[in-house]
Amino acid sequence: MNGDQLKEVLSLVSRPVRYLGSEVNAIRKDLSQVRLRFCLAFPDVYEVGMSHLGIQILYHIINGIKGVACERVFAPWVDMEQVLREKKIPLTSLESSTPLHQFDILGFSLQYELCFTNVLNMLDLSHIPFLAKERDDRFPLIIAGGPTTFNPAPVADFFDAIVVGDGEEVVLEIGALALQWKEANGKKEDLLKSLSRLKGVYVPSLRQEGETVRKRIISDLNQAPFPTCPIVPYMKVVHDRLNLEIARGCRRGCRFCEAGFIHRPYRERDPKLVQKTIHASLEQTGYEEISLLSLSAGDYASIGPLLSSLMDRFESKRVAVSFPSLRIESIVGHLAGEVQRVRKTGFTIAPEAGTERLRRVINKELDEEVLFRGLTEIFSRGWRNIKLYFMMGLPTEEEEDLKGILDLSRKIASVGGRQGIHPSVNLSVSTFVPKPHTPFQWERQIPLEEMKERLQFLKDGVKRNRLHFKWQDPHLSFLEGMFSRGDRRLSRVLIEAHRLGCRFDGWSDQFRFSLWKEAFEIAGVEMDFNTQKKRLADSLPWSFIETGVKPTYLWEEYQRGLREEVSPPCPVEDCRRCGLCDGKRLRVIANRARESGSYGRIEKVVKGRQRGMKQKIRLTFTKREEMRFVSHLELVHLFHRASKRAGLSLCYSEGFHPLPRIVFARALPVGVESLREIVHIELEKRISPQEVKKRLNAVLPQGIEIVEAKEVPLLSSLTPFPSPAVYWISLDHSLSREEVIARIEKALNEKELYIDQERKGRKRKVDIRALIERMGLKGIEKGAEETGRWEVELVLRNEPGRTAKPPEIIEAILGLKGESLSRCRIIKVE
Repeated sequence: MNGDQLKEVLSLVSRPVRYLGSEVNAIRKDLSQVRLRFCLAFPDVYEVGMSHLGIQILYHIINGIKGVACERVFAPWVDMEQVLREKKIPLTSLESSTPLHQFDILGFSLQYELCFTNVLNMLDLSHIPFLAKERDDRFPLIIAGGPTTFNPAPVADFFDAIVVGDGEEVVLEIGALALQWKEANGKKEDLLKSLSRLKGVYVPSLRQEGETVRKRIISDLNQAPFPTCPIVPYMKVVHDRLNLEIARGCRRGCRFCEAGFIHRPYRERDPKLVQKTIHASLEQTGYEEISLLSLSAGDYASIGPLLSSLMDRFESKRVAVSFPSLRIESIVGHLAGEVQRVRKTGFTIAPEAGTERLRRVINKELDEEVLFRGLTEIFSRGWRNIKLYFMMGLPTEEEEDLKGILDLSRKIASVGGRQGIHPSVNLSVSTFVPKPHTPFQWERQIPLEEMKERLQFLKDGVKRNRLHFKWQDPHLSFLEGMFSRGDRRLSRVLIEAHRLGCRFDGWSDQFRFSLWKEAFEIAGVEMDFNTQKKRLADSLPWSFIETGVKPTYLWEEYQRGLREEVSPPCPVEDCRRCGLCDGKRLRVIANRARESGSYGRIEKVVKGRQRGMKQKIRLTFTKREEMRFVSHLELVHLFHRASKRAGLSLCYSEGFHPLPRIVFARALPVGVESLREIVHIELEKRISPQEVKKRLNAVLPQGIEIVEAKEVPLLSSLTPFPSPAVYWISLDHSLSREEVIARIEKALNEKELYIDQERKGRKRKVDIRALIERMGLKGIEKGAEETGRWEVELVLRNEPGRTAKPPEIIEAILGLKGESLSRCRIIKVE
């Protein structure tokens, strides 16, 4: 499949920008000049996958290997899957549109159990057999990594090799072995034998009974590669910001948390390296927000001075800082004041349980007095939105604990009320799922009906307390638990579920529990076969995976939880408690806590508004080729970040969430090209219009080009309803010239011509005849009838009220639909 074919297909699907692959900082190598082709596969939609930091890290590491090209692919949404199947087009990579079966290695990132059917769907769309035993040397090596591989049993039959643990080092070793294998023209079994000798690599077909697989660990994050030019998506992704991991692992030891245990030991990045990486990354991306990632960012030893230094450096550039989640004691005082210096990015607090007793069971300490003091400060500083995360179904949970969730949430809301404000408290509840390699791995999962009863109890309580409530569907939690602790019998279930049509099971609008029930029945597997409580002596499907944490330690922690005993966090000094650290290569790495200012704090400059310094630049630009699939909102983000990469000092609006003063004349419909679009950009510092043009063209993606730049008065504005828009439309010539002329004449002779539209979920009727100023054939030259060189010219009035997109008018007047309509090339010329 070539790029032109792909563009035709993109016109048939929603959110076509998902499939472009030409984003800022994407790497496109000449595949004919490399020796190994590697494709990273994420079994969810683009906007989820591109929010995952691991994909960005591995993408740049692999592309850094000489002779290796790494590309990406994401699960196609249901509409794209339908198009691919109808047209018999194989699933292809983003960068080069290469079918997946033509790669040497296809590496899946397994982040969530309910994405497993998407793995099978991506293989099916690539004409690659599901089972490893059915794939010979004609097919790529299929490997996987990610947190769910710590219990690889449910998917082991599908993969040739599975990486367990940190991937930054082992992916280089896999690449080196694969290059040697390719050069030697070896058999797949030879490569698998070599891979099985790597620490952290599990080869299901070669593992002997009693053999263990020890997870791979990066002992020092400061030595691990980290990209400073991450890919910047065109579309708004789930975590649309610069993500930087400041620490890996967690010292706290919450007994339900798989991530905290499988990523031990706790390791911090040096704050100086963090700052250096952020500075370089912002220059390459233009992001307006930084997220400091860690399982508990507030535990980062130098979080206070690091945050102060970042805000001092980037406040004037309107770059905000956010955290995925914070312990409340971290928020009090310094952090809240620093975060709000650019904008209030929001606070998320995870008490997890509603009562102190249950928090002791799960080893989640929370001083409610500190909690309320911290919230009082947050509200006093102007925050109005607080997110709270809880779990239900935890071990030993009783009705009083469920009431505690409601009571604590109500008290938090009342804290704001006492200050004369009414905060929005968003309460989110999920169901506890026992996870492998945690102290609660032996605990039972509550039955599905019990999940529903407890959820209903909370729903009823929330109505009385007027809280904003979100919850996870219990059916999803139940199924997640089945696969979290499942064994190799579940591979049969997955194959049947895929055959029945299960896709995107983590998406509520796509999830169909009835199909899963049918799949379990067909596969002959009981749906609740692994939900019961287990004993220490029981053989667990993941027992051969060694995290370094002793099973006896996990069992002791389980018993301490049942006795409601709290365990202390991992100490920085030498510790042998869980059995992982050796005090030398493997140990807790925490930076020495420093006072604010010890990183060379920059003196904050308070800038007054300088009269006469601001200026407004009017830019005329073209939007061609695949950039036509970028929506108006995406175009606004694109120009904002391009302006920051270009080093332009943008002006911003005032208020809670300042926005750049970038104003477009009119929104261009998705799929329409343009030779002349207008945007106004307001700048804080004076600069020549030609310099603005030069800088922006150097950083804008191919397909968007500034063709003219001139200064206009500061008070000038874009006319809301400019002169008529002129479009040239190249048809796919499924209609003859005579048919086109006849249909246009018939439409123009009508006094009214109504079409049905849907905008933002609302249906309406619009008279398109009133919008058409002129429509007819253009460019007719001698011999055009024979060569087919003619186009339709459409001139639309720009008036207040209802509008219509050119494709809607073409469909209504010429009768073109579906693929015929999608093949029409529409260019706005003025």
